[in-house]
Amino acid sequence: MLELMAESGGDVIGFRARGVLTEDDYEGVLIPHLEKALEAAERIRVLLLMEETFRGWNARAAWRNTCLDLRHRRDFDKVAIVGAPTWERWCAKLANLL
Repeated sequence: MLELMAESGGDVIGFRARGVLTEDDYEGVLIPHLEKALEAAERIRVLLLMEETFRGWNARAAWRNTCLDLRHRRDFDKVAIVGAPTWERWCAKLANLL
């Protein structure tokens, strides 16, 4: 499950992740909020707070994540991934190479 953090505003947008993220989380939460933020700012800063219950992505969500990263890679000023397990840190390092 993915939810928008209430503290989001301006060019800063935050999300809280729990359980396993699905394509519905991307289509219904992440993408609409990112697009709205990008209408207001040329570049945005994104926070992804992974709660202790976060378990990763299903296959379709992982694909959406990759597509989203490639499509918006120049739109993100900074991305912070907080609370991530070790394997997530490696994914973040790989994403930095894109």
